[in-house]
Amino acid sequence: MTTIAPPQLDLAQALQEFVDYRQKHLKGDEKSEAQMFCDRLFRAFGHEGVAEAGATLEYRIKKANNRGATFADLMWKPRCLIEMKKAGEDPSKHFRQALDYWTRAVPDRPRYVVLCNFDEFHIYDFERQVDEPVDVIPLTDLPRRHEAMAFLLPTEQKPVFENDLEAVSREAAGQMGKLFRQLHGRGIDRVEAQRFVLQCVVAMFSEDVGLLPHAIFRRQLEDASSPDEAYDYILGLFRQMNTPGIPKAGRYKDVQYFNGGLFAHTPDFVLLDEELEVLRAAARTIWSEVRPEIFGTLFEGSMDKGERHAHGAHFTNQVDIMRIVQPTIVDPWRKRIDEASTIAEIHQVLQDMSVFKVLDPACGSGNFLYVAYREMRRLEAAAIEKLNERRRTKNVEQQGQFHYVATSNFMGMDVNSFAVEVAKVTMMIATKLATDELHDLYEVLPLESMDDAIRCADALFTPWPEADVIIGNPPYIGRRKIVAELGAAYSSMLPRVHPAVSGVSDFVCYWFPLAHDRLKAGGRAGFVATNTIRQNESRVSSLDYVVDHGGNDL
Repeated sequence: MTTIAPPQLDLAQALQEFVDYRQKHLKGDEKSEAQMFCDRLFRAFGHEGVAEAGATLEYRIKKANNRGATFADLMWKPRCLIEMKKAGEDPSKHFRQALDYWTRAVPDRPRYVVLCNFDEFHIYDFERQVDEPVDVIPLTDLPRRHEAMAFLLPTEQKPVFENDLEAVSREAAGQMGKLFRQLHGRGIDRVEAQRFVLQCVVAMFSEDVGLLPHAIFRRQLEDASSPDEAYDYILGLFRQMNTPGIPKAGRYKDVQYFNGGLFAHTPDFVLLDEELEVLRAAARTIWSEVRPEIFGTLFEGSMDKGERHAHGAHFTNQVDIMRIVQPTIVDPWRKRIDEASTIAEIHQVLQDMSVFKVLDPACGSGNFLYVAYREMRRLEAAAIEKLNERRRTKNVEQQGQFHYVATSNFMGMDVNSFAVEVAKVTMMIATKLATDELHDLYEVLPLESMDDAIRCADALFTPWPEADVIIGNPPYIGRRKIVAELGAAYSSMLPRVHPAVSGVSDFVCYWFPLAHDRLKAGGRAGFVATNTIRQNESRVSSLDYVVDHGGNDL
C-alpha cells in the first residue's frame, strides 16, 4: 500500500507520541521489544507498519565463507538496516557488527545503518565515512531532528546530518586546493606551493587537536596587518616547529618540536592579500573534524589531471579500504585475541603485534596505511583490555601505558615524492588521533620520523621490505595505454624484469605476483583492482599466478 509522508507538524507530533510510548511502555529489552520498537518507529514516520513498508525483521545475513548465518534486526533495502541493542548499551561498541552486516548485505546493500539502544540513534553512512556516525540523535530529540532520518519516510527524502565529516573534509580540501592553484598560477614552484599548503594543513590540524597551542596558527594570520607581517609570523611558527626545545614566552610560547622533516624547509615567498583571505577562511574550519583522507584529497586536487592519469593515481574511499583491511588484518588478529585465554597467551599476542609489519607498495598519500594503523591500535587496545581483565581477577597491577603498535611498522613506497611526504604526515598525525580515541597517555611529540618506513621508489624496480601483510590500490593503466602513458623505454623494461606477467596484461597485474612472491608463508595480501584482472591474460598474470604458486584467491 502506498502511504504519504505526513506534514511536518503532524510528523513531529507522531514522533513525540512514539517517544512517549517508548518511555511509558518499553523497558528497552533487546530480545522482547526490538521488533515492537521498530514497528512503532515506522508507523511514526507514516507507514502502516514494518511489513507494510516492505522491510524485513530478523533478516538473514550469510557469515564469512558462507559458514552459517546471522540476523539483522531490520532490513529495508535499499534504504536502511537497523540493529537494536538493549537500553543503556553503548551503540558505538557494536560498530564492527553493523559494518560487517552492511558489508555482507548484498545485493542492494542499504545506504544507511542505524544502531539504536532504545534511547539513542547512531546513524551511519558507510559510503561516506566509516569510523564515526554521520549523526547521533537522542530519542527525545527525534521530533525536532527527524530530518536526519528522512530516509525512513514513505517518500524518501535526503537526510540532513550534523556530523558529516566527509563534507567538512571536502570543503577544507577545496579551500586548500584553491590556495595551491593561486600560488602555482602566479609562478610559485609547484613543489614549493605543495609543501607550503601541506605545512598549513598540519598546523591547522595540530592547533585543533592539541599538538600546538590552541588557535596559534589562526592568531598569526589574524595578527598580520600586511603580507610581509604574515610572512614573518607564519614562517616563524614553522621554523619554531622544526626547532628542538619549547619557548617559555613570546609569540611562539609552548610550541613543541615536531620533527618529521616537513618543516625543515620553509618557502621563500610572500602571500598576496587574496591568498591570505583564502587561508584565513580555511583556518576557521574545525580541523579536528577533518579526516586524514583530507591529505589524499588535497594531494589529488593539487595534481594535474594528466599527471594523475600517467601514474594511475586515484582516490580510494574508506569503505573500499576497509574491504581490504578487514579480511587481511582485522579478522585474523581479532580471532587471535578471542582465542587467547591466559595472560601468557595475551602477552604473546601483544608481542607479535609489536613486530607485525604492513606494506603498501603503491601507497599514494597513505590512506591504506592510516586505516591499517588505526585498526591495529584498536586491536591492541582490545588485547590490553582483555589482559587487564585477567589481571584484575588475580589482583595484579594493570597493564601500563605502552604502545606495541608503532607507525614505523607501516611501510610504503610510491613514485611521487610529494605523495610520499603526504603519507608520512598522515601517519604521524595518525598517532595523535589514535592516542585521543583510546585515551592513553602516550607522548606524541616529537613526531616519529617515517623517513625510513615510507620511501619514494618505483615498486616494480625496487626491492620490497619484508612484511606480513601487503595491501593497497595499485595504479591502473589499461594495457593498450601503457606505452603512451609511461613511455616506450619504461614499458620495454617491464617484460625483462617481470617475465611472469604477459605483455597484454593491464598494468595493475604486475603487483599480484610481486606481492605473492614477497610474502612469507601464511602472509596475506589484498588489493583494490578492476574487473579486468579476472579476464584473459590479465587473470593468468595475477589471480591464476597466485593460485598456481601455492596461494589462495579469496
